[in-house]
Amino acid sequence: MMRVLSVSSSRADVGILHPVWAALIETGQVDLHVFFTGMHLASEAVDQTGSVPVGATVHRGGSDLGGTDGILAAEAMAHIGSAAAKVLGATNPDVLVVVGDRLDMVPTAMAALPMGVPIVHLHGGEITEGAMDDCVRRALSQISDRHCVAHEEARRNLVSMGIDNTKITVTGAPGLDTLRSAATIDAVEFAQTFSLPVGEPFRLVTVHPETKAADPLAPLNAVLEALAARPGPVLFTAPNSDPGGVEARERILDFCSRLDGAIFVETLGALYPSALRNAAIMLGNSSSGIIEAGLFGLPVLDIGERQTGRIYGHNVQRLPAVSDLIIAALDGLGRNPKRCSLGTPYGDGASSRKLATVVIETVKGSK
Repeated sequence: MMRVLSVSSSRADVGILHPVWAALIETGQVDLHVFFTGMHLASEAVDQTGSVPVGATVHRGGSDLGGTDGILAAEAMAHIGSAAAKVLGATNPDVLVVVGDRLDMVPTAMAALPMGVPIVHLHGGEITEGAMDDCVRRALSQISDRHCVAHEEARRNLVSMGIDNTKITVTGAPGLDTLRSAATIDAVEFAQTFSLPVGEPFRLVTVHPETKAADPLAPLNAVLEALAARPGPVLFTAPNSDPGGVEARERILDFCSRLDGAIFVETLGALYPSALRNAAIMLGNSSSGIIEAGLFGLPVLDIGERQTGRIYGHNVQRLPAVSDLIIAALDGLGRNPKRCSLGTPYGDGASSRKLATVVIETVKGSK
């Protein structure tokens, strides 16, 4: 049996990684270990242990980035690196699987380097010019041995960075696998679950700090101003714990306390696919609006520069962080806009087995 250690540092990448974990277990060749760190260690974090397939071993350690400032984030990264070293030493994996672009993903990859553990990186080659995630993603790509990318443009971007083309596989985005196969609930049950008005269209909103901007909360402020000007049912999910995340959360909670029909949830978890199916529109700057919402034809207003550089489907309108422009876009779409044709540039929802094959090939190639 080959031993695989996979890292998850936020609620978002659980949905990305779950089908990959399941596909690895299903091969019958893998002893899977999962390391939860970063946002999973926050005091308000929802326990994601139940999302790990039967047969996998879960480890926890490190710290949440804190969501306040760079000093706290840097200290948390040091804690994550130390915890990761202990997990790597205890498990002695044949390969490490990392995903994406978060600061709290980097320490585990760096800990694997001096141990000579091969690294497989998911979702490299994408571009997000408005966030420090872009630098993180590039760093992870440069220290990884194999690359599973979501689309052809990502492959070309990695090649332009000097990555060996033979080490890159276009697999699609595995998060789509989770959404396509997930059970969903109907609009009435969904509304009742979250105390939303039954029968009324609602807006799904996720806004993270724009970490490379002079004003990281400008997109959130513009969205809140637009929603106040065009009130209606709104379902907010929590911002991440990047610097500025705590203040963003406080502003959202204050907004929800003052506006009827505005609901805040920490995370939608297994009900996220139902949210994408039942929402009228999605607003914010989450990568989910760019990558996954198109699978359901959900109209998306992507606000600000956080996702600048990513390819996107016809369901997405990109707007600057200006409330008047957001209001105009909302007026143009109407309260319950027609769904777009289904489809996303990020694959067909059948990526996980391709990814599992790459992971296994990496182990075999390293021996």
